[in-house]
Amino acid sequence: MKAVLDSINYLNINKEDYIVLACSYGPDSMVLLDILLNLNFKVVIAHVNHKIRKESDKEMLSLKKFAKDNNIIFELKEINEYPEGNFESNAREIRYNFFEEILKKYNSKHLFTAHHGDDLIETILMRLVRGSNFKGYAGFKEVTNYKNYNIYRPLIHITKESILKYAKDKNIPYEMDHTNYEDDYTRNRYRNNIIPLLKKENKDIHKKFLNFSKETFLYEEYLEEKTIKYYQEIYKNNTIEINKFLKLNEIFQNRLLEKILFNIYKENINKITNKHKALIFDLIKSNKQNSYIDLPLNLKVLKSYNILQFKFNDEKDVSYNLILEDKLNINNNIFKYLKEDINDNSNFIIRLNSKDIKLPLKVRTRKNGDRISVKNLKGTKKVKEIFIENKINLENRNKYPLVVDDNDTIIWIPGLKKSEFDKQKPETYDIIIKYEKKEKINEKENI
Repeated sequence: MKAVLDSINYLNINKEDYIVLACSYGPDSMVLLDILLNLNFKVVIAHVNHKIRKESDKEMLSLKKFAKDNNIIFELKEINEYPEGNFESNAREIRYNFFEEILKKYNSKHLFTAHHGDDLIETILMRLVRGSNFKGYAGFKEVTNYKNYNIYRPLIHITKESILKYAKDKNIPYEMDHTNYEDDYTRNRYRNNIIPLLKKENKDIHKKFLNFSKETFLYEEYLEEKTIKYYQEIYKNNTIEINKFLKLNEIFQNRLLEKILFNIYKENINKITNKHKALIFDLIKSNKQNSYIDLPLNLKVLKSYNILQFKFNDEKDVSYNLILEDKLNINNNIFKYLKEDINDNSNFIIRLNSKDIKLPLKVRTRKNGDRISVKNLKGTKKVKEIFIENKINLENRNKYPLVVDDNDTIIWIPGLKKSEFDKQKPETYDIIIKYEKKEKINEKENI
């Protein structure tokens, strides 16, 4: 137990402060309670009755009586119903919300949990087999800074066997959870079948895993520091510059993308898989200069030449600003450059002289105050007025394509109006662009 005592004493917690102990009445938390009391800490027992096992109520009453007999503050949370979804995740959220309430009630920043060395082995092995990120493979820390408090796990230095021996020697009361011995749960299969084999090879295997964990977290801190730096330099206004991104080491490309997605999805990050990340990398490295992919919860990742943009595709924001390539498909409406001229002078085709405009041409949605110098009309006209005259509804106005040059001068409102930059056949022009609306494309497909 010396390593546990040294760990707690090293924390240098003021003995006048309350500390909150997550206590189940199992041997781990009851042993940690005994250690903390012997060190003269002011302990608050925080007990969560999950009401899943028939023994839960009995254990709660036993712990409550123990607290009363020993003049220890006892706080209880009973969970009578759980929200739909992942049970483990929901139960953990309820537990920690309760712990935070108790910490606040007693003005404490110290939460102790009874995770021990065998728990760390189980966690690391499970994540290695299941798959995780670099930080995940490290397991959990002895001390975690979380929100506005710290979580301490001093028993990380010892094994379950040591805990049970201590409880027996000190005659500490506790109850065993019989479900821990059932192989129906993944963690139990590691606990009951794999860890005993490892301990046969090395009785101090928990120390090896602890050293592995500490060293991995050390590397993780360095990598995270660099990742934050790149995040601030490269990711701005929901976009990244692809050339800068590709200059990064592959490790930091992966980490930067993970951080971007985490900050976008937050509590829904579990919706994102390695497959989704692979799709983003394929998009970045694709030869296509204008393309996009759809991700869960209506997130759209758009590539336009050197820019990669992350945006939610909802009704409130349907804006876009894309380079006009040889062929561009927007909402199934197609822009394409023609190599040969055709007999068409409608508003669905435009002829331009590249010397009169600044390339590249782009296709974007409208902005407030947009105006166009309409062909054969003196002065300029509001784009909004042209939409109204042509009975374009509000929803379609917000996503209607406008062709502009690199100075953001409106060259063309496809299908509606051309600007003064449009050329007639006898004039000089070297660009011909045709616009095909969705209905016309469908008509051709039905012929």
